[in-house]
Amino acid sequence: MQLLFLSGVSMTIGPYPTIRFFTRPRNLKGSLCFFGGLVVVIIGWVIFGLLLEGYGFILLFRGFLPTVLMFLKRTPYLGRVLDLPGVKSVINKIAPAQLPV
Repeated sequence: MQLLFLSGVSMTIGPYPTIRFFTRPRNLKGSLCFFGGLVVVIIGWVIFGLLLEGYGFILLFRGFLPTVLMFLKRTPYLGRVLDLPGVKSVINKIAPAQLPV
């Protein structure tokens, strides 16, 4: 699955921009966690490896998360769930009501 993700990113933005994305200094911690998790999964510690990969994924794409949440807020059924009082307060901390354009 991780290899499919990497190949999908590479096919979407190209191989050289993919390498640049994963080797940027600000993405170094996320890249190390993601690829370290991949190695840990291969070694056989699947749960720990997936948690490490997930943390790395969040670190890599945290700048894109508010955009995704705003999109999900506009979907018919999931938008209603995200508008529930307890969920809405958490979502508004992550993605403010208005994103800069």
